[in-house]
Amino acid sequence: MRSRALAAGLAVLAGVASVGSGAEDREQETAVLVAVFRQQIHEHIDATEKARRTVLCLAIDPGGAAQSPSREFMARLAGEPSVRRAAECDSRPEGAVEATTRRPAIIVTAGPIEWVADDEAWVAVSCFRSASWSWHRRYRVVRESEGWISLGPILLDGPP
Repeated sequence: MRSRALAAGLAVLAGVASVGSGAEDREQETAVLVAVFRQQIHEHIDATEKARRTVLCLAIDPGGAAQSPSREFMARLAGEPSVRRAAECDSRPEGAVEATTRRPAIIVTAGPIEWVADDEAWVAVSCFRSASWSWHRRYRVVRESEGWISLGPILLDGPP
């Protein structure tokens, strides 16, 4: 009887520990994606794009199907007035636009994440502006003392 109670107690503790690590994993993944999106904002929304009132529409692909980030996720980028959820934009062959205003848009999809080490992730990033202006790359994101930082695209000098 006592061994069953002990086993049950350990099972409960193991469940609590796995919930905690799952939450930590999700927080790390969120921080990695935020780092990638911050770099994309810096890369794509320069003075010219600001003058055109271009918006950057964000999507997350956890593996299989891209989806718009949650409102909680978007709150992490609240200081960026040009950022929208992908659901607020339309991709058209002639060019992406914000659905309600028809302002020019760039749709950026990040994910899935490939963990290379505890402090390094490679993230697939796709960018769509029009049928003739789009690309797909992998970005390197590392954990520094100040948090997760996207270092930019990974350039391979040979076959993958």
